[in-house]
Amino acid sequence: MKRTIVVLLFLLFSGFIFAQKQISEPYLILPGHNNDVNAVAFSLKYNILASAGWDNSINFYSGDTTFKLIKSIPNAHRAQINTLKFNKQGSLLASASNDFVVNIFDSTFKKTKMLVAADGHVSNINALMFDNSGRVVFSGDDEGKIIIWSIDTQKKLRELKNNGPVNTLAMSYDPKTVFVGGQDPIINVLNVANSQVQRSFIGHTDAINAIEISPNQLYLLSGSNDKSARIWDLKTGKELFKLNVDCWKVTSVAFSFDSKYCATGCNDGSVKIWEVLTGKLIESISNQKYNARGLTFLKRYSQIAVAPMLKGGSDYGVRIFPTDLTDPIPMVQVTNNNLPINKNQNAIDSILKVRTLTKQDRLKYQIKAIKPILKTKTTAIKTDSVKVYKTPIIK
Repeated sequence: MKRTIVVLLFLLFSGFIFAQKQISEPYLILPGHNNDVNAVAFSLKYNILASAGWDNSINFYSGDTTFKLIKSIPNAHRAQINTLKFNKQGSLLASASNDFVVNIFDSTFKKTKMLVAADGHVSNINALMFDNSGRVVFSGDDEGKIIIWSIDTQKKLRELKNNGPVNTLAMSYDPKTVFVGGQDPIINVLNVANSQVQRSFIGHTDAINAIEISPNQLYLLSGSNDKSARIWDLKTGKELFKLNVDCWKVTSVAFSFDSKYCATGCNDGSVKIWEVLTGKLIESISNQKYNARGLTFLKRYSQIAVAPMLKGGSDYGVRIFPTDLTDPIPMVQVTNNNLPINKNQNAIDSILKVRTLTKQDRLKYQIKAIKPILKTKTTAIKTDSVKVYKTPIIK
């Protein structure tokens, strides 16, 4: 009887171990950076991955299987770039740096705006966030200052004050509030009109490094220096799951675009993927010799991108890891985020495995031609040729 119980326990334990895939090496290290990478961001609409870091440059890669470097912007800032954010429409990218400036780039990779004011930031900018319209940007710095910018006018609309440095920002569909994480162990929801705390998410015991709100607006994910990540009920503020990340500091978090999965990255280089509804660990990436400064799910859930700060060596570049996640086809309805949905993607992918799409295919699956984003009126943009950008006249 005892032997039977031991065997059963062994089988159960073995099943638990082998159900969680262990990954140790990326299958791609993207070229283009000559120093550590601090941030990655992904535009679902244009299938573009952006990265930036200590070399002051921003790189753009196609989000297909080749991850081709399609544009590199050297000297995008005068100091290291700390954070990148696409707006929900995927058409604008914001970058922020230790040069106290926020830059805005459009879908053709041109810098269209530089957000800076005489009474603006005077310390390192760590956090960025677009509002839901995509025309307003929030930026937070080491001094606890949060500035709300109008992209159209390049003017400072308002300034908020947080109690201590701002490490991360997030916004729900409520335009009256902004979620703030910083050196305090509490995630505060500030009123954008007067900086007053509307409510708080209490549970962490050390600084908050990263927060993100799920696309379906049901969950808040947070990562902290207290060796934990947590999933919260966005509406009630109740902690749903304390994730066993098994690391010292959680430095980055991300949700999948259908809100089914989330990921956590740590200062020891480990990355874990979790099922949101259960808090169950799905996959682990470990034994990496870097700090996972940022991460993002890609269009294909079988891939995840990690921004590494190396602990040694010079093999710089974004890491692309494989996963065993199943792509959401058709994708969950997320039209409130203005994200494109193609319900026929599965059929289209099957066709593309054996032949190119015909005109009849395009009519059948209602595939609309989009304006190329890699070409000017006369010639293709070279990845290393443009170094000076003129700001276009905004009418």
